[in-house]
Amino acid sequence: GIYSVSQKLQIGLQQLMAGARKWRVDLMTRKDLAALTEEAAKVTGIPYIMDTYKEEALKVIDA
Repeated sequence: GIYSVSQKLQIGLQQLMAGARKWRVDLMTRKDLAALTEEAAKVTGIPYIMDTYKEEALKVIDA
């Protein structure tokens, strides 16, 4: 079917919230987000996806 921009935004937000296990918009924080490009990370201040859980991953590897 044909989706409007608002429907695409709604579905994308629902998927993001489900992935973060947050079921209400007011529970979402910037910490739940990750930028997909280094440029987006620089512009928004949101952590780059490759750096998001880097410290936790290194702890697991070193254990």
